[in-house]
Amino acid sequence: MTKPSRKLAPSWITVALASVLLSGCTVDIGTDEQFVDSGPRLVFDEYEVLFTNPVCRTYAYDEAVVSVSGEVLEQKPQHAFCYPSDSDASGARPESPQHKLIEWIADPSTEEIFFASMSFSNGAVQAALCDAVAERNVKVRFVLDSATSLDRANKLLACEPASGDPADAPELQLRGHEGNISLHHNKLFLLNPGAETMRIAFGSGNISSGLVLHHENWHFITLPASTHFAQAHLCLMDGVLDHGHSKSEYSGFIRECKESIPAREEGDAKALFVPGEGGRGANYIINAIRQADGIDILAHRFTHSTFVEQFRRRLTGEAPPAVRLVVDDDMYWAGRGEVVGGNEPFEYDHVTTLTDVGMEARYVETNHPAHLLHHNKVMVFDMPSGRNDTVFCGADNFSKSAFKNNYENFYYISIPEVVERYRQQYEHLYGDLATVAEDMPAENVIPSEG
Repeated sequence: MTKPSRKLAPSWITVALASVLLSGCTVDIGTDEQFVDSGPRLVFDEYEVLFTNPVCRTYAYDEAVVSVSGEVLEQKPQHAFCYPSDSDASGARPESPQHKLIEWIADPSTEEIFFASMSFSNGAVQAALCDAVAERNVKVRFVLDSATSLDRANKLLACEPASGDPADAPELQLRGHEGNISLHHNKLFLLNPGAETMRIAFGSGNISSGLVLHHENWHFITLPASTHFAQAHLCLMDGVLDHGHSKSEYSGFIRECKESIPAREEGDAKALFVPGEGGRGANYIINAIRQADGIDILAHRFTHSTFVEQFRRRLTGEAPPAVRLVVDDDMYWAGRGEVVGGNEPFEYDHVTTLTDVGMEARYVETNHPAHLLHHNKVMVFDMPSGRNDTVFCGADNFSKSAFKNNYENFYYISIPEVVERYRQQYEHLYGDLATVAEDMPAENVIPSEG
C-alpha cells in the first residue's frame, strides 16, 4: 500500500448524547460533539496490513467423526487447524508478519528497538534481535508481563553487544499485576523511536505464535516521527518504561504527553492506550454499533456485556444491521460444557443471545491442546453513506478489563485501503476457514499429527 496522494473531505461522525455503564464507571457518550474522523489524514511512507493466515498440512481424523447435523467428517478444516510443526513453512513466507518483522530488525538502518508484549516465546524473532545486538550494536529495550515465562527473554538478555559495553546490552522491564493494573497486554514494536523516520508494528498477537500460527492481524507503518500517531507511540513507550507502576500514574502521563504533542491528532488513524483511554475507545465502538449498516466481528474473548447489549438492541430494533461473528472453537466447546482453553461458558451464552436475534456466527477449529488460537480482535463497520467505514483493531479483547485495567494499545482506523484489507480477510476467515454450528463435530476430537 502506498501513501495517499490526495486529501479527502472529512466525514463527520457525530456521537449522540447518552451514557452507558462501562467497567463499573459511567462513561459519557457525546456530552459534546465528537468527530471520530476529524483531523488530518495520517502521513506515511509505507503502510502494510498483514495476516498470519498459517499454511498448514491436512489433518485427517483417526476415528469416525460426525457433525452435529449427522454428516461424516474426514478432517479438520485445512489452514484453520495446525500443529507447531507447521510454523517454519508459515513464518518463512514473505507475506508472513514474522518475515516482515525480521526483515525490519535486520535492516541496516535499524539502530534502536523498543517492543512490548504480554509474552515472548518466538525463537526466530529472538535470534534476529540477538544478531542485531551482536553484529550491529542495536539497542533493544522491551517490556513483558510480569507473570509470563522469561525463558526466551533471558536468551535475548544474554546476547552480548558488538561494542562489548554492558550499557549497550538489551534491557527488560516487567509490568502488570501492580498498582491496580492487571495484565501488560500491549503488542507493539517501535524501530528507531524518535528518529526522523520511524517504523511502527502493532497487532493482535504476542511475540510468539502470534506472528505465525495463531490467526492474527498486524500493521507495519513507516512514517515521519513528527506525526501525532508516531509521537503518541513515543508517549506509550516512555509511559510504560518510566511511569508504569500504577494506573493513575500511567494514565496521567499518557494524557499529559499526548496533550503536549505539537501535531494535530489524525482523523483516520487514532491510537488509544489503556489505562486511561478505554472509555474513549468504547465510545467510538458503541457509536459505530448504533449507526453501522453492517458489522463484522473477529473475537478471541467476548465477555464485554455492554457491547453485547448494544448489539442486541441494534439487532432487535428498526432496520437492524447485518452482523457476523468469527470466534475460536474454544468458545463453542465451553458452551457445551467442555472448557478447552481460556474461553468461558458465558461467552458462548453471549453468542447465542445474539444469534437468536439475527447475528450469524462461525467457529475456527484450532488446535487447543497445542494452545493455538483464533486471536483476532477486530470490528469492521460499514457506515451509512457519507461516513467513513472503519476498523477497530489492536491488542484489546472485547472484555471490560481490556478497556480499563490492562495495559493495551488499540486503534480506530478509517483509511480506505486498510478497511478494504480487513474486508477481504474477513471473507477468507468467514467463508474459507470458519465452521457453522451445525457443521461442527458432534464430539471434540483432535486428529493426531501423523
